[in-house]
Amino acid sequence: MSEDQDVPKQPPNEETAAETGQQDSTISRSEAKPTNMEVHHHPNVEKKNFKEYFLEFIMIFLAVTMGFFAENIREHFVNKEKENQYIKSFYEDLSNDERNLPALIESIRYSQLIPGDSLPALLSNASTTTRANNIYRFFRLIIRQQGIGVFVTSRTIEQLKNAGEMRLITNKQIADNLVDYYKDIAFVADLQQYLAAMKGDLLKGSRPLLSSFDYDKVSDSLDNIVDPPATLYLRSTNADIINDCLLDISNIKGLSRGVSQMIIGIKRKAGNIKQLIHSNYGIEK
Repeated sequence: MSEDQDVPKQPPNEETAAETGQQDSTISRSEAKPTNMEVHHHPNVEKKNFKEYFLEFIMIFLAVTMGFFAENIREHFVNKEKENQYIKSFYEDLSNDERNLPALIESIRYSQLIPGDSLPALLSNASTTTRANNIYRFFRLIIRQQGIGVFVTSRTIEQLKNAGEMRLITNKQIADNLVDYYKDIAFVADLQQYLAAMKGDLLKGSRPLLSSFDYDKVSDSLDNIVDPPATLYLRSTNADIINDCLLDISNIKGLSRGVSQMIIGIKRKAGNIKQLIHSNYGIEK
């Protein structure tokens, strides 16, 4: 008997049969289902020739260029309007300076030049027993200081500096004159600072000569210099101290005279710039 005959045949398993049936069914359906694949077709784009590309470039270039010119024209009109406003404001500032500077010139004459001319003779003939009211009064006057900054209007030049817009003044002659004008004012202010230091030295050097009680009597409650009814006397007439004071007084008088002449020149320059502005911008006087 063969071995195949010896092995008993197993009955078909129900699960195996079910799986086999399912596989057959799946294969049958997949074979029966038609294949449906979508195909994408690229549209035919017509190619542009060089002439069309060139025309598009020209159109874009013209659009950008016209926008650039339009912006420049707008900026020009805006800057021109600003320039006219600044020029008008400068004219007003210069007019204020012309009105105010004479008061400073007179103040220097009264407070520095007159005392500077009078004190040498008074001190040379002074004694501790003679009336010294004028000496006290002139000492009190000569050490006073009024800076030029109080008498000039610098609002417009400060605005231009802070905004960095001095370039908006397109008339070079006027722009240069304005720059020189305010440089002169700054130079006078520096000289007055030096002058103030010289006056401080004079005040310190004159202390041995003056009585503090009498010195206070030549100034009223409003800080005006006055000639009191009482007779005032010097504490000392030491020749060396008087000599040192006279040297300081001479220096103060000389520098004050120079400053006064410079301020007269500044006032004259303000009028000249106003005339230039009137001629070039039509600002009414």
